[in-house]
This record gives sequence, structure tokens and C-alpha cells, in this order.
Amino acid sequence: MRDFDPQKEDAFFQLFRAYFDAEQDAAKQHDPANYSLDRMMPLAEMAGHPERRLRVIHVAGTKGKGSTCHFIAALLHAAGHSCGLFTSPHLVTVRERFRLNQTLFSYEELLAFGERMVAQLVERNLHPSLFEIFTVMAMALFVEHHCDFAVMETGIGGRLDATNYVPHPVCTVITPVSYDHLALLGHDISSIAGEKAGILKENVPLVLAKQPFAEAEQVILAKAEERRCPVHRPLPPETADAFLPPTPLPPFLRDNFLTALKVMEVLALQPVAEKFHMPELRARCEVIRQSPLVLLDAAHNGDSMEKLVDSLLLLYPGLHWHVVLGIVKGKDVQSMVRNLKRLNADFILTHPHTGKGSALEELTHVALQEGLNVIDTLPEITRPSQLPADGPLLFTGSFFTAWIGETLFQAS
Repeated sequence: MRDFDPQKEDAFFQLFRAYFDAEQDAAKQHDPANYSLDRMMPLAEMAGHPERRLRVIHVAGTKGKGSTCHFIAALLHAAGHSCGLFTSPHLVTVRERFRLNQTLFSYEELLAFGERMVAQLVERNLHPSLFEIFTVMAMALFVEHHCDFAVMETGIGGRLDATNYVPHPVCTVITPVSYDHLALLGHDISSIAGEKAGILKENVPLVLAKQPFAEAEQVILAKAEERRCPVHRPLPPETADAFLPPTPLPPFLRDNFLTALKVMEVLALQPVAEKFHMPELRARCEVIRQSPLVLLDAAHNGDSMEKLVDSLLLLYPGLHWHVVLGIVKGKDVQSMVRNLKRLNADFILTHPHTGKGSALEELTHVALQEGLNVIDTLPEITRPSQLPADGPLLFTGSFFTAWIGETLFQAS
């Protein structure tokens, strides 16, 4: 798999085995007690407050925040600035979370840096979460490499996310807000939007992407007014033409690019189109093989699945898909299935590869209820021969399902 060394990957995570990883533990991920900024200040102090030596662009949202972060980082580099990028989760390797000017940090540097951090944590008797460690580790790495900017993607929510300890970002961004992580963020769109708007800082400009729910936009605008944040909207579609490749881009990715381009304007930066390189967007409508066609997409709620299906119908009209669908427990299975019904496809249901728990039992019931054309249920998929060989394959429903496609077809 891409950029992956199993021994070094394991060695890196073994460094942090004493610190809980909420991403891999469903109980901890959905326990509000684990979400607090209380552990961040001692951690930042230990690292020498790297956030004070970086111009931070902080990005939150339910969907599109990862690709928007990648676009911002690529545009900053095209404007002549050194840029660090911190995103989550990763598809293949933890290295994907830590990038310098669109290049992944090496295992060797991450291991050496991680060893130093763990020694300091032990010395100071600190017990942060793994994501909290990664957040500060990323910024410390960026400072060490003399970055001008750090682009930081929130993990979950915004208000209490580890990335929100940064007191003075130069710009904040909120991408489309929809339903996800309801147990933590609230069961109505206004509550969720309120958590996302928690990243807004006094007098710091906000770039607000096109929102699918009017209620979410109202909540964000009210918070922006309260904190005196100038609000900016994405640039018009034609402004992207000089930068983007001639091959069609999924509409949702084009929207995210226009949001990123507006950030450049807000910061009075001028990226050079000839120096812009399209970032690698793993598991975002990503084609990893042409023959047979294999596509990965990490859509894991109703809104993202709707955008994925819209993109596939636009980019591949008339194509009949074989969809490998696996969903994490606690997600909005019914909304995703209803959107997938619009796709000309047969479906293979499976478990996503994650410790968070699988919704396969619920998915099987909802698929039958909604009339999805299920041709097989395979709890474990370990080889390509288990799947149809006569048509294009789509792996979706979760990053952890996209990962199955990655392991089977080993993109390079």
C-alpha cells in the first residue's frame, strides 16, 4: 500500500500505546468526558507553545474539511509559502496526517520526534489522548521546519476539539455542516452547527462554505456577529478554471476548492496557477485503478453520500457499479442507503475494518427494507476474487471500508 511500512507503522503506534486512541475505541469516542481542552495547555507548554510561532488556518465542518485543507495547503505552497498540514483520519498510514508542502513526513522523523515527546510526557506525568498528542506534535514539527503557515483540520466538532486550543488563528473556515457524531455534538442541526462555530475567534475572519441547512448557517452567522468575525463566501466557479485540471472534478470537490481559494484572497495571498499542484485526496472520489475501475470514497453520512452519488451520476453516466458498502455503528444508515438507491448498482455488504463497531446487522435490515439490490453479504473481504470481476468497484460507507479497497488493490 502507498507509503506504508507495517513494521515502522507498528513501531510508531507502539510508542503511544499508553495513551488512549478515541478513533479506535467506540466507547471512548462517544463519551463526552473525553472531550475537553483541559489537557491541551500543559501539552502545548511542554512543546514550547508551537502555535505561537505559526500562522494557523483552522478548518471545521462535517463534510469537505479534509479536502479543503489539502487545497488550502497546496495554494499556500503555490503562493510561495512553506506550509504544514495536519489532517485526520488516515486511510493507509499515519504519515498522511503530517505533511510538509504536500509531502508526507518520513517514518524516521516521526519516530524520532515521537520518542522525544513520549519521554517528555512521562517526565511531566501527562496523560493526553493520542489525537491531542498528534495535534501538538504536528505544530511542533511545522515549527522545526520553519513553516510560515499551519493548516489544521478539526477532528470532531470544533468547540472542544484539541485543535481549538490555538487562541489566535489568522483565518477560520467552516465547510458544509450536516448530521454526524450526534452523541457528542447534539441531535439537531443547530446544536451541531454551534459546536462547529466554536472555532470562531474574536475579530478573526471566517470563510463560510455553502451550507446545506439554513438553520446551520443562521447559527454560524450569529456566532460570527457575536465575535465580530468578518464573514466571507467562496469565490465564483470561474475563478477555479486557471488552477484545476481539464479533467472533470466532482462538484463537491470543486466547491471545496473555491472555499480554499477564498482563504487566499482573505489573507491577501496570490497563488501562481502554474505552481499549483493538485493534492492527492485519498478516499475522496478517488480512482486507484482504471482496469478494472476501482474507486474509493469515505462518505459516511447522508449528505456526503448524496454528494458522492451526484458526482458518480455526473462523471460516469450509465455505468453499472458493484458497491462494497460497510458502515460504522452509530452512523445514519438509512439516509446513506436511501441516497445509494439512486445509483445503478449491485451491493455487497460488509464490516468496515475498525474497532469502533460495525452496523452490518442494521445495514442488512435497512437495505432489505429500502429495496437495495444486495447480491452478497461478506463479513470479511480478504481477496479480490470474492468480488465481481465484470465491472467497476466502489468501496464506500466509511474510511475503514475504503481501506478494504486499498488493501485489495494496493494502489501505488
